[in-house]
Amino acid sequence: MKKYSIIYADPPWSYGSKYGADMKKISEQYPVMTVKEIKNLPVKNIINDTALLFLWCTDSHLPEGLEVIKAWGFKYKTVAFNWIKKTNTGTTCVNVAPYTLKSWELCLLGVRGTPTKGLLKTRNVRGLVEAERTVHSKKPEEVRVRIEKMVGNSRNIDKIELFARESSPGWDVWGNEVDSDIFLG
Repeated sequence: MKKYSIIYADPPWSYGSKYGADMKKISEQYPVMTVKEIKNLPVKNIINDTALLFLWCTDSHLPEGLEVIKAWGFKYKTVAFNWIKKTNTGTTCVNVAPYTLKSWELCLLGVRGTPTKGLLKTRNVRGLVEAERTVHSKKPEEVRVRIEKMVGNSRNIDKIELFARESSPGWDVWGNEVDSDIFLG
């Protein structure tokens, strides 16, 4: 089975009743998964001994995101990217949440092995991403560009996007909305 050094994932988190009845149900947008189902995906089988994981996670799922990082064989290091969501006019979006209005989403960074020795090419990539929010759950392409800058855009580095919604040049994909390049559980 092919092994990857870069894993980029946006799990279909289930929100259940976290936001109450006023929120449009996420499960009406796409099939969601429980934390247990996400953690049980055999991601460990497709990662190299040295690898980076970029995991999208809302702040309400932060503890679960940390569990997934560990379950998939990585160690949490930091928040790699903080996406400030903008409208098409450039104003900051405001999303309903139970305590404060939200305008952001986090992409956590997990490591396996010692990526600073060989895999990580630069550390001067900015973590703050201000980009337009378009369709539900679609992440800004700018994040993928910054990941490639971090590791160099070498064809020798195998990269995969899990839960992908579309294909991207130089990346393998897996998900229920694309023709997957691999079989994963």
